[in-house]
Amino acid sequence: MREPNFSESQLQQAVNTAFIRHVFNLHGEWIFANVPSLCAEYDLGWDSAFYLRWLPYIRADDHEGCNFFIQYKLSVLLTSAGAKQWKFWGSEYFRYKIPYSTKDANGDFVDDYHQWERLKELADRNYPTFYATNETLSKDELKARYDDGTLLDFIPLLDVRNVSGLHKFVTFTNDSSYFLLHSEKEESKKLSFSEALRVIYEEPTTNISESNKLILKALKVMGEADESWRNDLLRINQVVNFPEPLRPWIKRHMIIRFIRKHIGAEMMWLSKKG
Repeated sequence: MREPNFSESQLQQAVNTAFIRHVFNLHGEWIFANVPSLCAEYDLGWDSAFYLRWLPYIRADDHEGCNFFIQYKLSVLLTSAGAKQWKFWGSEYFRYKIPYSTKDANGDFVDDYHQWERLKELADRNYPTFYATNETLSKDELKARYDDGTLLDFIPLLDVRNVSGLHKFVTFTNDSSYFLLHSEKEESKKLSFSEALRVIYEEPTTNISESNKLILKALKVMGEADESWRNDLLRINQVVNFPEPLRPWIKRHMIIRFIRKHIGAEMMWLSKKG
């Protein structure tokens, strides 16, 4: 097994800076990278988060008002045919571990999936949520790609929204177009940053019923400690005294009024043609 000669923090710093530069080149805006403390990271689940105002996702107020999330993982290179996942690749491959190793009450090492659970909660709310990793072991190569502006093309991203099972390891090769997740094998597409953003832009729009559900789900998380907030949401969810074809539109009207009352903002409905 060979390890990179740079740290996870170095990877995070280089990629965040390259991503900020990439967004400026595309949109002319300098975005801010939210980087929590280690203590806060345990509760939030991510290493870095951004608010990209042109993405079709509202701010996650319980996650620093962001809508794009990254957890960095440092991959090692397995070079021996005796490596556990060699049979899937038939050659050397990269691997990173999803859970953290921690000690239980007896002092034994166990796998802690708390970070994964927090990321999956975000992904299940349909926020772009990714694991980002390295596919080189060389800091010099990392820096060279940073300097020539191609680093983001060589940082594989795993979209947590597409992962269904609970896994311990993620493996891939430089040439593979997908990740394999283990223990029970699952395959997921391997993306670069530019590919990930393109996929987000091209995601299909939702109909009014589905968008109502997504908005109500987000609103429930935002104000679950406020009794008035909860009661008003309950009234929206209990709309039944209208013909079925009218219910989504009645709910949309009630959501608009709810947001005006509790948040002081006007919600605009953008049709697919608009």
